Amino acid sequence: MSDTEDLPLNPPDANRVAARALVLSAVSFRGLVERDAHHPEAEERRQKVVDWLDSIGVADEMEPAEVALLSTPLGRLDQKATMNATWKSEGMVVLAWALNHAKLPPAHAECEPSDIANGIGFLAERSNTPLHSPRMRDWSEIELWAETYLTLHWRLRRFSSKPEPMDYVQFVSKCTWGPLRLDCLETLDSDLAIHGARIDKVEASVFRRTLSVTQERHQAFNWLLGFEPVYSQVTTDT
Repeated sequence: MSDTEDLPLNPPDANRVAARALVLSAVSFRGLVERDAHHPEAEERRQKVVDWLDSIGVADEMEPAEVALLSTPLGRLDQKATMNATWKSEGMVVLAWALNHAKLPPAHAECEPSDIANGIGFLAERSNTPLHSPRMRDWSEIELWAETYLTLHWRLRRFSSKPEPMDYVQFVSKCTWGPLRLDCLETLDSDLAIHGARIDKVEASVFRRTLSVTQERHQAFNWLLGFEPVYSQVTTDT
């Protein structure tokens, strides 16, 4: 069952997308900077980000868990919280792309968090962020890539539970839920391909990275479609 069927959608406006992208840039930074907890200036940098979010007026977009995460002093995040925060950069890149401030990397490649964050004005004044005059991409582009990431995520999850090739091209052509589409994805021998290799021939590390990237980006696209108003509550059922 697709996560796009029979749902009353309420897409966020451009102002919310801009605010959420900036919040995710801070969350991602918090995860990354935890690795530098021993550095004498790291805690000062964390507090600077907290102050910056307050100064640009995105408090309404921040979820309680995000406030708690960002308020946690350096050295006190556990490994899981650190990893989850760091991965939010992949949602950030989707929202930055939707705001015309970034390109969408291929699914097998992680984004460059600092490049994306700087591109949307991380630690800059509000007037130098997308909050000043947010402009969204055409809705048809957002739908196209949302459908693409649904199609990709379904196949990755299916392979995780049943690691063998299938005729995915035929499956997509006959699928009655979705919509699914392969025109923006690689295929080889009628199945999904990742960076030139059929899915059953992909290195395990590449597969795991692609699955993690896809999970985060799929969530961001579903939020853009309006599945849930609260970002963390958006599911990626396939």
